Amino acid sequence: MAGNKGQSVLEILIALGVIIVSVSAASMIFFGAQSSVVDAQLSGEAAYLAKEAIETARAEARGDFNSLTSSSSTKNEFLTETTIEDVDDNTKRVTTRVSWQTDPLREQEVELVTYVTRWRDVVPPPDTGDTGGGGLSGDWQNPRTLGSIDLGPGNQATDLDVVNKIVYISAEASAEAKPDFFIIDATNGQNPFVVSSLNTGPSLNAVDASLNYAYVGNKEADRELQIINISNPSSPSLIVSYAVPGIDDSSSKGTAVFYTNNKVYLGTNKVVGPEFHIIDVSNPGSPQLLGSYEVDDNVNDIYVRDGRAYLATDLGGAGLIILGIDNPSSITFLGQGFSSDTNSVVNINGSLTVIGPAQDFYTVDTSNPANITTLGSINIGNIMNDMINRDYLVFLATSNSNREFQVINISNPNNPTLHSFFNFSQVATGVDYEDNLVYVSVRSNDALRIITSSP
Repeated sequence: MAGNKGQSVLEILIALGVIIVSVSAASMIFFGAQSSVVDAQLSGEAAYLAKEAIETARAEARGDFNSLTSSSSTKNEFLTETTIEDVDDNTKRVTTRVSWQTDPLREQEVELVTYVTRWRDVVPPPDTGDTGGGGLSGDWQNPRTLGSIDLGPGNQATDLDVVNKIVYISAEASAEAKPDFFIIDATNGQNPFVVSSLNTGPSLNAVDASLNYAYVGNKEADRELQIINISNPSSPSLIVSYAVPGIDDSSSKGTAVFYTNNKVYLGTNKVVGPEFHIIDVSNPGSPQLLGSYEVDDNVNDIYVRDGRAYLATDLGGAGLIILGIDNPSSITFLGQGFSSDTNSVVNINGSLTVIGPAQDFYTVDTSNPANITTLGSINIGNIMNDMINRDYLVFLATSNSNREFQVINISNPNNPTLHSFFNFSQVATGVDYEDNLVYVSVRSNDALRIITSSP
């Protein structure tokens, strides 16, 4: 009997031990879960404070850009630090860091980064004859069509450029005998009309115009670049068809053209030889090759600013290529990024570049070409064919069947957003901006659309 009592006492002690261990484990789980809940709450509060500091910096930048300086503040257990760094004369990097301690040995933090830009003082387009005119006005969340024009059957617009309300359109003609270059007077945006046309044969891919000349990329080998005299809009004349030296390929085509300071920067499709060329056109009748660079794939778009050429290409792992072009005879590689084929690129200022790889729109920091950094992105639903920016908006020409024309808001480069869009009957191929008007070329007979904001 005594043995049974001893066994019962032992069983009771063991049971009590199990209960104590279970209670301890439950307490650990409870306090651990409680700690996680507290951490989540504090992280949420910190994220709110960081966003609030970012918005405060943006508001201060809009009021007085130059007065924006670093600061810090304390609220309850949170330390908020805002660091302001100059990227260039018109751009500042804003970093907000909110930190707190849950215990003496464990500090936590939330950090947000954005860029603020003095939009109206951003460097103008490199071509002094193509400045874009005045800034944005009205309601661009509700754009409207001001006017349009039909080029006639068998002509599909491929690109355009606007200088002083005169629109120059390159086109793909259904027959070699048809014109593929058009000059349109859009002085009255509600009633544009064709002033003249020209057949360069066989068709054109791209156009960039100056005050007296239009530089076009032709689809035929041995005349990748053509120069057209447009000093008399009623009677344009082809001055020269230029075969780029160093290309050994019967299928070469001029695919991208950028003009500035008496130089044409020409891109071609993938050829045997280099695909990027710098050509002196100070004497338009006798272009001279200054230098070339082998990309080893199609060059779809070119933007040039401050000694750099930004190339949108189909090269794997290098949808964006940045080259140093201060010495055209010795072009240098500066950096590359993005694995997807890229159709369009615009450098807004020294640090902020926008590109269109695959079916996306990206804002990227290119202040250090060797370390290209993604800031933000948005899916646009299909291929981007061209884009142009003004102030805080970027206007896109796309192949999206429901949103051929799109407007992207980049006032916060870290979070680009769809501002508005239009549905066209066909693919939008090119876009340009001048004086609160956006000009869009369309792959259809209705080849030019002129769009503006609502009042």
